[in-house]
Amino acid sequence: MPGIPAATITSPTTNARVKNSVLVEGTAQTVGVDYWLWLVLFDYDTSRHYPHRGPIAISSNGQWELTAFFGSSGRYDITVVAADKNANENLSLYQAASESSGEFLGLPNLPSGCITLASVTVVSS
Repeated sequence: MPGIPAATITSPTTNARVKNSVLVEGTAQTVGVDYWLWLVLFDYDTSRHYPHRGPIAISSNGQWELTAFFGSSGRYDITVVAADKNANENLSLYQAASESSGEFLGLPNLPSGCITLASVTVVSS
């Protein structure tokens, strides 16, 4: 069985000040068929997790980028998680329902089967 993937966030960096959106860039290694990478924002004001347009598409050289959107100003963790099959399905269902309704209410907890690989804290203004 393949191991757990590895990922980094190269931009933005911890404690960066960002606007209502930011291009998040990073690298990923050993992402096999058992895991999918997702970008998730954690909003400190609401204590909710906001999955973003996943799973992340990774280029052949291991680079990835995705624009993160912030619902309000405040402090956020930008996190890359590895999601197993069940977690990926749950995140995909959340994303589809949110896009369909136009309401992104966030999740109180990440689904079981998500493993945090990288995280930075930013302040949105």
